[in-house]
Amino acid sequence: MSIKNHALLVSLSVSKPQMTKKDEKATVSAEVANNAYGAGQYRKDLYPKALVQPIMTVESAARAYIESTTYMWSRGEYLLPTAKFMEFTERIGKFQLEFDQCVTAFLNNWSNVMQQAQQRQGDLFDPTAYPDLSDLKSDFRFRVNYRPVTDATDFRVAMQDDEMDALRSEVEQATKEAMNNMMRAPLERLKDVVQKLHDVTGKTERETVNKKTGATEIKPPIFRDSVCENIAAEIDLLRAFADILPDNITDLAKTVVEVTPHPQQLRDNPDKRKEVNVQTAALLDSINSMLED
Repeated sequence: MSIKNHALLVSLSVSKPQMTKKDEKATVSAEVANNAYGAGQYRKDLYPKALVQPIMTVESAARAYIESTTYMWSRGEYLLPTAKFMEFTERIGKFQLEFDQCVTAFLNNWSNVMQQAQQRQGDLFDPTAYPDLSDLKSDFRFRVNYRPVTDATDFRVAMQDDEMDALRSEVEQATKEAMNNMMRAPLERLKDVVQKLHDVTGKTERETVNKKTGATEIKPPIFRDSVCENIAAEIDLLRAFADILPDNITDLAKTVVEVTPHPQQLRDNPDKRKEVNVQTAALLDSINSMLED
């Protein structure tokens, strides 16, 4: 089935005001002090990091969410299954609201921002390096862009036949390369989470000392629920692309589901740990073989 009918492309664009600036005075002073010329430059942070960090944190969280719920298509663009569109837009909308709230809090705290910047920069502080507060808000933008997956049949423009053929060939090649890369993504991401399960099931029991009694106790390895939860998340994304993925990848996903136990089983049952360790080793061999094809 055509990928155009099952997915769309999404990208995130976040704009912020200039956060650093070259300081000529500090650069010259450093070069004079070290008998250097043109060896580098000193850039100062315009804004106290602690005050802009909430904005940066929201951006990082939004980008991490996009990467976890899509497969990369090309640089800056990600393939989102249409089955996940409503869920995706709802969560991204919350990120946008959080971003706007953090920006508003930052701007409302402007006098403190300037005071802390001056304290940190000392003699390097230059009030003319900052935009007017009235202009600053427009420098912050959080925008999510959506567009359909394009192929050569989408072009309806007046061109010579040879020009159209060249354009079709270029688009077909770019789409083929992106599609080939996208087909590797489920395998590479499954490999990553299955490898973590393999590693933790290979751990042995550990000796601990009871702080109250001083006695030595044998305890099972530590197993985080997230090891199995991350596998479930990858399987959920893969299933959303099931209509366009090859059968061998969807069959592999089914096997991964069958092998993945509840975390508590790993904590309570040493034999289950050994069994899963052997099974995940076989799965990793299969994944590596598919990636090499």
